[in-house]
Amino acid sequence: MTEFAGLRELARLLQRIEPNLAGGSLSILAHENKDEIAKQLLDGFGVSLPVQHSSGEYANHLAILRAGGNKYTFAQDWREVYISEINYCACRIPAGSHGLLVHHVDYPGVIYDVSRKLAEHEINISKLNVSREQKGKNALLVSVTDEEITPAVVRAIEELPQITKVVSLQ
Repeated sequence: MTEFAGLRELARLLQRIEPNLAGGSLSILAHENKDEIAKQLLDGFGVSLPVQHSSGEYANHLAILRAGGNKYTFAQDWREVYISEINYCACRIPAGSHGLLVHHVDYPGVIYDVSRKLAEHEINISKLNVSREQKGKNALLVSVTDEEITPAVVRAIEELPQITKVVSLQ
């Protein structure tokens, strides 16, 4: 197994989240191992995408996928590979994670509402990131959890006010 093997699993996750990858593009940002990174991601996506290579080095960023009007950044540190941004929302989603992406219209109490629903199902949050375009506009809550997210949990969160889309990371 290579040091980038988790990229294939993360790409499979994004392939489920983004139903139309065929119109997307992949930019490889890493200075070294560009071919290996592209291969792992393309294998996971299961579709052929145009691949561009950057000429510079971007700290821990490995690649960017643009698809369906969204942007996903892949990164790596000394521990693991992970998704580090979704549409400029900072997050840390390593391969094999349990959790949720909760797209919503920003409102006071969204963190409480989602956390309460997870607690009612005895699901512990290990990481939580929330970001928004601006007050009262589109926002994204990323919750990485210790336990799996069941379809019942997804349905419970979808019933909350102003939630537009809930995606399980499994």
